[in-house]
This record gives sequence, structure tokens and C-alpha cells, in this order.
Amino acid sequence: MRWAVVFGLWLDAYPKRAALLAGALLPFSFAPFFILPVFYLAYGIVFALALRASVTPRAGFVYGWVFGFGQFFVGLIWMGEAFLVEAEQFLWALPFAVTLLPAGLALFPAVALASLRALTHRLSLTPIAAVLVLAVMLALAAYLRSHILTGLPWNLPVMGWASWLYLAQPVSLMGIHALGLLALISAGLLLQKGRARLIAIALPLLAFGFSLWSLHMAPTPAATALRVIILQPHIAQREKWVADKREAHIEKTLRLTRLAVAQSPDVDLVIWPETALPALIDEGSGFADRLAAQFPADRKAPYLLTGAIRRDMRPLQANGAAIFNSAMLWSGDGLLLARSDKHHLVPFGEYLPLQSWLEAIGLQQLTRIRGGFTPGAPHARLTAAGLPMMAPLICYEAIFPALSAGEPRPDVLINLTNDGWFGRSIGPHQHLALARLRAIEQGLPLLRSANTGMSAAYDARGRLLDGLALGETGSLALRLPAALPPPLYARLGDGGFFALIALVLLLAWRDPLQKRLRPRQP
Repeated sequence: MRWAVVFGLWLDAYPKRAALLAGALLPFSFAPFFILPVFYLAYGIVFALALRASVTPRAGFVYGWVFGFGQFFVGLIWMGEAFLVEAEQFLWALPFAVTLLPAGLALFPAVALASLRALTHRLSLTPIAAVLVLAVMLALAAYLRSHILTGLPWNLPVMGWASWLYLAQPVSLMGIHALGLLALISAGLLLQKGRARLIAIALPLLAFGFSLWSLHMAPTPAATALRVIILQPHIAQREKWVADKREAHIEKTLRLTRLAVAQSPDVDLVIWPETALPALIDEGSGFADRLAAQFPADRKAPYLLTGAIRRDMRPLQANGAAIFNSAMLWSGDGLLLARSDKHHLVPFGEYLPLQSWLEAIGLQQLTRIRGGFTPGAPHARLTAAGLPMMAPLICYEAIFPALSAGEPRPDVLINLTNDGWFGRSIGPHQHLALARLRAIEQGLPLLRSANTGMSAAYDARGRLLDGLALGETGSLALRLPAALPPPLYARLGDGGFFALIALVLLLAWRDPLQKRLRPRQP
């Protein structure tokens, strides 16, 4: 076909530009754009580049790195917003943050493409086998990126499919990395002919078919009797900790709570976002007294689950106190019943790698807390009489599948977050799309309270029940959805991913469909 000839000539003439274009386009297949054909176009370019016989391992590394840099520069450019919150302190670091992080993350696809080329120079692979092997390499690169150096499972290949509810349901069976591998195989095989192209089309159709069954034909239990209010106070991050505005911020949050409870007087639980109030609410009796005063004395007051900063005055750090980003469960009459602390902290946001060394040369994390936050224990659970077992996920903990698992199995996932650091960028949209997958993976409802948005409530299959837009002030009132029995992924974890890798590699080795490519002679 003429277009294929032109496409091949373009790849030969401008391979680096093609790789950069593919990477820069890929984020437009993710939230908030959801342009699925872009996913196939971007990865189609990557597969076409990597499978050209003239490409050496060194060239494959370069093309993979350029592709990765384009993807992560465009897809993570919103992170620069955090450095503008206190621009007088952190503006100097913005150019480094928006270039060095993509440059480092780009090493993962670079190694994947280089590895494929190294194999094809030593082994006899058919074109289809090469597609399968490269898909495995890219999926493994995404898996490693999700775990190495605390991990960043953001905008993984799976999001090309899983950003769509009707392609996302198979994560309940196999998880995000296995579904991402199938999406990559589909994109790679679409460039092939005959039965390979049919398989490329069949894979998303199978995902769609399973999703259709899961969303419309599988049994769905009725919602529980528990009534919940989710608050979104919308307080600007730059103003939140300004001393002469703190009282106004506190009163705004309490006033919104009173209004929401007045409209839903039978509520059982009120949820506030991460660090909802600019105060140490568990020290002294001031907050407890104000909380108790919010609710009428003639009926039972609801529980409050809120994010808050707390400190432990034991000398665990150089400044004599350990600081925690916490979730706190309060009774309506002002008694602190339970708390848990954020386990997976944000590098450079909540702590500095090599904290003492970097602080010694004058650097500090964005939260500007001397010594950084202290991590808490993983898999925390909060509950009280009449409440379900709740698993709090503070901020970007909701993007890590493992933190939503663990025993005892909770009844609901609660994501307390503050995306006010990132303004009206695409970052909060991406964060919400990633958080929704935790509900589908675990078969659990997910309730999300965000300071500036986007707050939302999802059922155990990831269906949106209600939500608030980015930058909106308001509240949501609903009955808590019921949990499903643990789906396959909740029981097996990533074991299915590695089993699928073994199957794909077996198929690549046994591929009988095409003439084998000869390895390049030295």
C-alpha cells in the first residue's frame, strides 16, 4: 500500500523525530483526552521503528529514550504546577523537575527497545515473534518503573485501554500490567497482516465483551444502608497555610459540613480531604470542641474521617519531632477514635532522598517540613461501631495496587487527596483515572475526597456514582456501595501478569506463521 511505503520512508528519514512524536502524542490517549486511536498510532510508530532490520541495539536505545522523554515530558508537564505554588522558593527547580524526571523515566522504554534489538541480532525471530517479545519488554519496563526507587506507576500502557470503563474491567482478573501487555500486543500486531491483524482487533473486543458482561449482566449487590457525605472545600494551596487566613479556611470547611449535614440529616460518615484543615487538630481540645458544636444535640452525630498533619514529639528526627501525613477518624462529639499514617510518601514533595545531605546544602521538599514526613505502616484499616472496615489511601497512594490490597480485606477504599498543588492541569484528571482502577481491581467501592477536585464516588466495578468537578466547592451525599466478592486479581496479585508473560514468550518461540528474520551479521 502506498501509505505504508510513505510511512516506511518517513521512519527511515526521521527516526528520532518519529519516536519523539509518538511519545508526545501518547498522553492524549490518557485522561482527560481519551483518544484511543492515538494509543495505537503512538505505539504503532514505536513497534515499526523497533522492528526495522537496520536498527542496532544502540539505535533502539536512542529511539526508546526519545520516545520515553516525549511521553513523560508531555504527560507529566503538569508536575511543574507544584513549583509555582511558592514560586519565590521553588521556581528555580521547575526546569530541572520537568526535564530530569522524564529523562530518567525514559530509560525504561529505552532499555526495552535496546533489549529487543539485541535479541533480534542474535536470534532468528519472525516479525510476529518480535512484536510479542517487544510487547513483553515494554510491559516489564512499565512494571519495573512502577517499583524501582519507590516506583511511579503513572500513565502506564494500560491506560490506553483502562481509561475507558468498557475496556477496564479485565483488570479485575489480571491487573493493570497484564492488561497493559495485551494492549501493547494489540497495537503491535495491528501492523502485521492476516491472522495477526485479526488478533489485534480481537483483543480489545474481548476486553469490551468482558466489560459489557461485568457492567450489565454480572450480579451487583444493592448499596448498603450507610450514608456518607464527601466534602470538597476548594481551598487554594498557596493560601492554605497563610496564618491570617487559617481561621477563614477552617470556618469554610465547618460551614460546608453543617450545610451538607442539614441537607442529609441521616448521614453516618463525613469525609474530608487530605490535610483538610491548616492546623494540628489532635493537639489540645480546640478542634474537638468545634467539631462537637457542628451537630444538633438531639440526634446522633456522624463520624468524621479526615486527612490531617500530626506530629510525634518523641525525638525521632533532628528537629525533635516526627511529622506524619495522617487519616483520622473522629466521633461526632469530638473524640479521636483511630488514625493511620501515610506509608508511601512523595519523593521531593514530602521527603528528600538523602534527606540530611540535601538539607545540608540548602534544599528542601515542597512541603517545607524540616526533616520531611515520616512514613507510617502499610495496609492500615480504620473502623468504629456501625462503620465498615475502611482502607485509607492518602493522596497518590491510590495509584499503587498493592496498597489497596492486604488483610483484613476492607469494605471500602477511601482516597483522601489534595490536588490543589497542580491547579487546573491534566494531573488531577490522570490521578482520578488511576484511582478508579483500584476499585475494579479489588472489587471494592472507592470514595474520594479531594481539596480542590476531583472528588468522586465509584462502585466496586468503577462506575461513577457522583462527582465534583475540578475547582468546584461542594459536597456529595450517597449510600455506600456494596463490595463484591474478591475478584481474581485481588486473590492472585501480579501472578497472572507473569503467567501471561510466560505464555506470550512461549507463543513467540513457537510462532509458525511467518518466515523467520535472519540475525544481522557482525
